[in-house]
Amino acid sequence: MSPTPAFFEHQHTQLGAQLHAHLLDVAGADFGGAQQKLQRWRAGLAQHIEIENTQLLPHVPPGARWAARVYLVEHDRIALLADEYALKVQAVADQPPQDEQDRRAAVLMLLDAAHALRHVLEHHHAREEQALAHELPAALQAAAWAGTEPGGAAR
Repeated sequence: MSPTPAFFEHQHTQLGAQLHAHLLDVAGADFGGAQQKLQRWRAGLAQHIEIENTQLLPHVPPGARWAARVYLVEHDRIALLADEYALKVQAVADQPPQDEQDRRAAVLMLLDAAHALRHVLEHHHAREEQALAHELPAALQAAAWAGTEPGGAAR
């Protein structure tokens, strides 16, 4: 089998770096910065999901390891978890804790809240990179991701 270009891996790496930057702000109790970075990541995630749902998943071949509906359901779950998490970040950013103990508690709460989202993302991205990336034609993947970077920036 010839090597498959790493379109999915590239996209996931970019999204992962954005989420990591957000979590570093959370860990540092920079809730305003964390909120801004999360909004950028969420916009990139929405773009990523839209491209997959509309341009790639309709082309999942018969006999693929996982049917397109598996990815669609996972996308819905990821979006829901991301939105629920964003509400928690928003609440803390809107009313930042005023003392050190409350800041630490807020940091811990947000890191705990991000855990389920990160877990689902990790498994979903692995599924796409291990199966979907090899089942869709490279030209289709290149066309779908052309000119995009997660977060809405054009290349």
